[in-house]
Amino acid sequence: MSALVRSEGLVLRTRAFRESSKIATVLTRRTGRVDLLARGARKPGSRFGAGLEIGTEGEFIYYERENKSLWTLSSADILRSHQGLRENPETLTLLARIMKLLAHLSQPGQTNPGLYNLTLSVLNAMEEGNSSLYDLYLWRVAAASGYPPRIGEGCMVCGDKNASGFSVTQGGFLCSRHSKDHNDLIRLSIEERRLLNLLTDVPPAECKVSIPSLVSKLIRRYAHYYLHADERLIPPVTRP
Repeated sequence: MSALVRSEGLVLRTRAFRESSKIATVLTRRTGRVDLLARGARKPGSRFGAGLEIGTEGEFIYYERENKSLWTLSSADILRSHQGLRENPETLTLLARIMKLLAHLSQPGQTNPGLYNLTLSVLNAMEEGNSSLYDLYLWRVAAASGYPPRIGEGCMVCGDKNASGFSVTQGGFLCSRHSKDHNDLIRLSIEERRLLNLLTDVPPAECKVSIPSLVSKLIRRYAHYYLHADERLIPPVTRP
């Protein structure tokens, strides 16, 4: 038995299937991550057109089949193609990283509106010319996935507002008195702590700041730890 489903979604990846078809992995608003069989999608003049390009936001109509992990795609109408991101090597790399991370974090049947909306806002801002949003995205993805860092509370033990050492494993700041047993501390300046607060709240389209390498390293270590993502998904910071 099958049911017809209509949902907005983001194309995470595609792969060839047999001679003329594709399987598209799509993160949808209604049913979470789904694998959709697009019959004939590799044929010239296919009705799916560019609707299955990586990073495309579209409206998808598909048949949900009970007890099956592969469903049949009926149509894919483009809402926003994000073609501009695919035309530039730098933004294409970032787009691919974001889509791979989404595929890693998402599950069939599990929806996460916060994560979905965050991804759209970051992709849209990137396409408008702001390509420095990857670390902001990682910082916010951790919170949207249930691991919000505690950065506005001072020391997590005593509340000391002057605490400057961030512990990834503890998820927040520790003062010098309570950080002696923690060897993962990253010490930040006042300006760097303010930047973390900004990245937590600012709309992606309004984020115009340059992120220092130390803050970037902290964010990526945090995302590695809580999102269980290896370096293929979240590459380390290489700049000094």
